[in-house]
Amino acid sequence: MNGWRLALVQLLNVARQPEADPVVAVDKFGSGIGDVVVLNSDGKAARELVGDNKSPVRWFVIGISDE
Repeated sequence: MNGWRLALVQLLNVARQPEADPVVAVDKFGSGIGDVVVLNSDGKAARELVGDNKSPVRWFVIGISDE
């Protein structure tokens, strides 16, 4: 994970209320506090993103909402 920005992300439901526990996600877009992001939980794609097939990474940001 050296060199990758990690973000603590709170999952939201359709009413935009907190749901479940927060997750740690790789973020190459530089989202900030309060930004609403779109996540992907495909572990294989996440490992390909960071270039390490043995990485425990699972979540990664695929977009930031413009709201």
